[in-house]
This record gives sequence, C-alpha cells and structure tokens, in this order.
Amino acid sequence: MIHEGSIDINPPYQRDVVWPETKQIALIDSVFRNFFIPPVIFAVQQDDEGEFVRVCVDGKQRLTSIQKFFDGQIPHRDSRNKKTYWFKVPPSHHGARTEVPAALKKVFQDKKVTVVEYHGIAPGTEREIFQRVQMGMPLTAAEKLQAISSPWAQWISQLESKHIGHEEGLAEKLDWDTKRGRDFQNVTHMVFCCDGLPDEGLPTAQKIEKWMNREDNPTKQFQDDIDDVLRCLWVLATDSKYNEGFSKIPQRIAPVEFIFIGVLLYILRKETYEVKARAIYCLRHDIRQEFKDIRNNGLVGKAMWRIINSLRARPQDLLEAGQSGSKSKRRRQHDDDDDDDEFRPKPMRAIGKPVKTRGRPSK
Repeated sequence: MIHEGSIDINPPYQRDVVWPETKQIALIDSVFRNFFIPPVIFAVQQDDEGEFVRVCVDGKQRLTSIQKFFDGQIPHRDSRNKKTYWFKVPPSHHGARTEVPAALKKVFQDKKVTVVEYHGIAPGTEREIFQRVQMGMPLTAAEKLQAISSPWAQWISQLESKHIGHEEGLAEKLDWDTKRGRDFQNVTHMVFCCDGLPDEGLPTAQKIEKWMNREDNPTKQFQDDIDDVLRCLWVLATDSKYNEGFSKIPQRIAPVEFIFIGVLLYILRKETYEVKARAIYCLRHDIRQEFKDIRNNGLVGKAMWRIINSLRARPQDLLEAGQSGSKSKRRRQHDDDDDDDEFRPKPMRAIGKPVKTRGRPSK
C-alpha cells in the first residue's frame, strides 16, 4: 500500500527514517513473536481523484521497517539460532542468503498491526497529534519546528518542497546537512532574519517558535522575494561561473552559513549574479578567518551581520576586488610559482540604512 500510494508516510511534518537497522530488525522479530507493537496512527484524507489516502501521523519508523523486510532490504534475525532469513532474495544473492520458508512468509503476512484512524481532521490537528504521540526517539528541535501548523509554516514547507527536497534541488546541489528537518529549520531561520529587517535578528528557539505561530500570512511580495532568493542560490551553486563561494571553500556549509547566505542574497537581490557570487565567497571566507568553529550562536551571528553590512555598502567594489585579486594572483604566480595565496578582500564600511521589510500581522 505504501508503494501504491494509498499510504503516505512522508507528510511535511514527518521526520526522516531515523531507526538504525538493528532496531528495524528487532521490530520484525517482535512481529514474528507477537510482542506488543504500539498502534499506527493515520489521518484519512481524500485525494484529488476521490481516492482515500492514509497519512501516517505516527508509526513511520515501524511501517518503513516492515516494508523494508518485505522488499528484501533487511533480514529477520531469529533470536533463538541467531541466523538471518530474507523475505525476498534477488538472483544475485542466491546461495548467499537464506530465504524465509513459504509457510513463515504466510504467517508474517497474516500478522495484524493495530491501527487508529482519524477522519476529517484539520491539518493543524494532524500536526498536534504528531507532536503529542511521538514515541521512542525524541523529536529534534528542527523536527518540532516542522510540526508547527500556521500560515508561515505551511508556506515554508512549500519552499522546502519546491527548492530543496525534490530531485536536483538544493539538498543535492549543496554540501550541507538536511537530515531530520535541518533543511526546514535553516530555511525558517533565514526567512525569519529577512522578515525582521532592518533589525539584525538572531534566530533562537523561543523567538522562532513565537514568530512561526503567528496567524497572519506572508505578503505576496515577500513570498516572491524569498522564492527569488532560493532560485538564485540554486543558480549560483550549480553554475561554474558563479560558484566560487562553494568550490573555493571546500568545507561543508554550516547551518549558520546557509542562513546568512540567504540573508545576503535577499539584501543584494537587485544586484547581478557576479556581485552575489563574489559576496557569498567573501562572507564564507571572512567568517572562517574569524572563527574555527562555525556554529549558529550569538557571536557568529553578530559577525555575520557585520560582514554583510560591509558587503552591502559598496557592492560594485566586490567585482573590482575580485578582478584585482585575480590579476594579483596571476602576478604572484608569475613571480613565484610556489606562492598561491588567494586574494583576501578588505572589509568595507557600511553606509546608508537598509530598507525596512518586516511583514506586519493582518488587522
């Protein structure tokens, strides 16, 4: 039913598969031995074609484990003789794996799992149930954030699906952590900072939760601007002409870097790709010169704002700095082939005041 689409185990608020294989195998043994397994909770909905779809509110890890056993991706390990048996054995593994006997396959297929179904509940209620019934591995801060039901949370979920989670999205094009809701969390923090301008906000758990639960809708202009930011980031990350901020700095993108790269692109949204590309390089270069440990804390956040204010002051200087840096580097290589230090741009003074953009609640 999962493969056919009649069971949806991946609603936006659900976390990734987090059970290790040992725990998945233990669940299969529990099914065989009739041990208690907590109920699976579904919210039953109708799709656009009138078909009923069961959305998994709680039980994704259990359902995934059972499906993986059926598909031959994990074995059953007999607790008595410690041998492993596979429900399905591909031809390439014949002789190397022992298949579950047909009689025991029938026994497993006939096992019952207790199910609780909710019909006609609102999305907000669905998310609230998810938050309340989590068992086993606790939710991370990112997963709790993803479970909030509000107009802003719904919009950010759409951003994540549109720009990050799909094939060829930013999850694949950038080297950064997207597990267990981290991508949703990073986009949320970035949007929070952009919405707060001209205040130089620093995202904390308390601030983000309060902000995310607001009942007004983001303005159409703000939605379009954030869409453009994420589209622009994809271009800058995938085009070799513009990806120096990622190709020349090999370290994995820290969450706080992703957040403030987005803020930087939002502030420079009227500039050219060349300016934005150079600005990203300078931001990552400068913050890594200042801190060895790039974490999302107050010190790093304040430094990010300081660097962004320098970069936004005279954006055209970024191109001149990049060009002169390339010439200087070529001269140094000509004079001394062993000296390949990269150009390090000088910080620029901030001038002028940024435009106020914070969205206000609807009256």
